[in-house]
Amino acid sequence: MSLIRSNLARPGSSDPGQKRGFDNPLRAIMYPLSLVLGVDAGATKTFALVADEDGHILGFGRGGPGNHQVAGLEPALAEIRRSSEEALVQAGASPPVDLGFFGLAGADLPVDYALLTPAVEGMGIARRVRIKNDTMVALRAGLKRSWGVAVISGAGFNAGGIGPDGQEIQLPGLGALSGDWGGGGDIAQEMIRLICRAWDGRGQPTVLTEMVLTALGLPSVEELISQLYQSQFDYYPGQFDQLRLLALAPLLFEAAYGGDQVAQELVVRVGTEVGTTANAIIKRLGLETTDVEVVLGGSVFKGRGPLLVDTITQVVHRIAPQAAIGLPEFEPVVGAVFLALESLGVEVNEAAYANIRASLPDELRPKQEVSHV
Repeated sequence: MSLIRSNLARPGSSDPGQKRGFDNPLRAIMYPLSLVLGVDAGATKTFALVADEDGHILGFGRGGPGNHQVAGLEPALAEIRRSSEEALVQAGASPPVDLGFFGLAGADLPVDYALLTPAVEGMGIARRVRIKNDTMVALRAGLKRSWGVAVISGAGFNAGGIGPDGQEIQLPGLGALSGDWGGGGDIAQEMIRLICRAWDGRGQPTVLTEMVLTALGLPSVEELISQLYQSQFDYYPGQFDQLRLLALAPLLFEAAYGGDQVAQELVVRVGTEVGTTANAIIKRLGLETTDVEVVLGGSVFKGRGPLLVDTITQVVHRIAPQAAIGLPEFEPVVGAVFLALESLGVEVNEAAYANIRASLPDELRPKQEVSHV
């Protein structure tokens, strides 16, 4: 059952039918519209959007870490609820919406879905709930058609793809346990290793040393090592927050763009791993001879300079010469909205795309010109 249009007034509009061609509330009742909720929950933040079936964004909510593997189940659910409720309040709507699509980092294995699905359903935010790994909402945010490949590098690392026949592949995305490397956490750890090796003489000098020490407010590499060591044990005072390391990844790309050889070599390693991962999905789906879209989602791909994407492109084109590699036009949470609408049987056509673009909150608009797939 769809929500009545008179409950969908836009912020700042006293007439719930205004801008939608409704002359009065009676016509609103005659032409009810559905509401959907799209959520993208990751290791550091959670975004939620409420939209109508024509693609107008009506509400936007923000929350903290929504990955149960990182934050714990109850804290993660609390952030998902908080961001969703904020979006609903901004939309002027009350739960439940018709359908909620949740792209959740940490939804990796069947046991995760068995845990998360009843927990999210129990919130009462949506009449119907669908959950996918956040890789899939990022993929949908970047695709111009129904199939393609996505590699996600945010705090963690994951990848997946959908073939033209609907076959779906999703990597476990469990870090070293499942052979993954290349997320922001991995990059930060490798930056620390390279800094330590430069300090003790086993590696080459790098500007990363000064940049990282400044960012962390530490006086020396010795103090950095001491702080990281003590943070492994709860019996030492003054615990260093390891989550601060996730903010280091952008410094790598600044250093590489500035010509630092050590940083450039690490960027190339990350790009090679991303390309290798994309190629594995491409080959498993049999897409080597197609013009497959490869979507690069996550904060790591927003780093300064072209070296990372250039490296990925070179690696992928060795396997799939016609592949189109680039960043998605939209943030992953918009992909969750698209999937929510499609789950209702609504076609996401050019009019819907135009409505999304026109009503996106400023925080979700691209900050710079990028090459989109």
